[in-house]
Amino acid sequence: MVGAGLRSHLLAGTVRHRRTAKTDYDFTHSAWYLALDLDEVDAVAARLRLLSHNRWNLLEFRDRDHLDGPASDLASSVRRRLAARGLPGDEWRLTLIAYPRALGYVFNPASFILCHDAAGELQHVIAEVHNTHGERLAYDVLREGPGPVYGGFADKQFYVSPFIGADARYHIRIAEQGDRVQLAIHEYEDDELSLYARASLERRPLSDGQLLRLLARDPLVPLKTTGLIFWHVARLWVRGLRWDRFRPRAVYRSGREVEDTRRGDQKSQPSGSGSREARAAAKPASGR
Repeated sequence: MVGAGLRSHLLAGTVRHRRTAKTDYDFTHSAWYLALDLDEVDAVAARLRLLSHNRWNLLEFRDRDHLDGPASDLASSVRRRLAARGLPGDEWRLTLIAYPRALGYVFNPASFILCHDAAGELQHVIAEVHNTHGERLAYDVLREGPGPVYGGFADKQFYVSPFIGADARYHIRIAEQGDRVQLAIHEYEDDELSLYARASLERRPLSDGQLLRLLARDPLVPLKTTGLIFWHVARLWVRGLRWDRFRPRAVYRSGREVEDTRRGDQKSQPSGSGSREARAAAKPASGR
C-alpha cells in the first residue's frame, strides 16, 4: 500500500455492462479506481507526487465531487449521514471507491463508500449514482441478509439512462475476497432485469509507480468512461431503442428530499424510506 499503517490502495480490472431488456447488448472495458480510506486522504496526498487533495495535479481527489458537494471533509459528511440513520459511523472505517479527477476532469457513473467495522466486516454501503447532466444522488444500500457477500437494494430516484424509466430498482452486491473485489449492480424494471453492470477488480498498492503504469494504459479513465457512454448510447439508438421521456429538473443532494417535476410539487423521499418488509419482499438479484 502507500506506506506502513495506511490502508488506501488502487483497484484495477474490468467493467462489464449488459442490457437484457429490449435488446441484448454486452461490452467490457478496462478500468481502475482509487480505494481511498477517507481518514488517510491528507497522508496519502503527502506521500504521492501524482495525486493531490483539493488542489491541482495530474490526479486529484476533491471532497466536493461527492455527496453534498460544498463540504471540504468528505469523511465528516459521511459520518453525519450515518449518524442521522442511527449508525455508528465514528467507529467505522470509510473507503471511497471512485475515479479521481484526471487533468481536472471527473465523471463517476457510480462510486461506492464501503463502511467496515473495527474487525474489517462490511457493515454498510453508500452507492452514489451520477448522470451526464451533472446530477448525483447517494443511496443507502439496505442489506437484505447476512452472508459473505453484501447484498442490498435501493429504489431508483432520478434519471440516469435514456433507455430505462424511472420506476426501477437497483440491487447491489459487494464481494471482497482477499485481493479481489467485485461490485455489481442489477437494475430491474417491473421485476425484469434491464441492466447488469459488474466491476471485477484486484487490489494494487497505491504508489506513484503503480499510478504511472495505470496511466500508461488508461491515461484519462474518467474521460474515456464518458466517451464510452455516448458511444454506446448512439449504438443502442441505431439498434432501435427509443428514449425514455423521464427527465426531471431538480437539484439532487444526498439524504435530502428532492423536487421531482414529473409529479408536480411532490417530494420524493430519500433512499431507504418506506416499509422495510415490503422492500425485502422484492425478488433479490441473482447475478445472472
